[in-house]
Amino acid sequence: MTRAKILQPDLILGDTILGLTLEILSQHRIKGLILDVDDTLVPLQETAVSDDLQRWVDSLRLDLPIWLVSNNLSENRIGAIADNLQLPYLLGAVKPSRRKLRQAMAAMSLPPQQIAMVGDRLFTDF
Repeated sequence: MTRAKILQPDLILGDTILGLTLEILSQHRIKGLILDVDDTLVPLQETAVSDDLQRWVDSLRLDLPIWLVSNNLSENRIGAIADNLQLPYLLGAVKPSRRKLRQAMAAMSLPPQQIAMVGDRLFTDF
């Protein structure tokens, strides 16, 4: 596999994660999600979760496990977001290190091919 192929995302969404539907995930045979937090779910300095984001998470959680994995070290901030969304989370991921991503994948008990990582930056959220 070439470097260009490795560094190419499988799917590019528009401006918001809310366009990622269960139908799209099913088409790609995705059965679990790992989500970045900062600038993927909420702006960098905010802890408030929008109603639209809450509804999106609520609709997907019925069909697949979702984990938050963040490079951020702020237990207060990331913990508050995770609590609002009622999702498990891991801090200090130091992405692109895969250690915390593997932890989340192991908790889902799914093969890596069935789990999507969703983020806003190619080099830290792959």
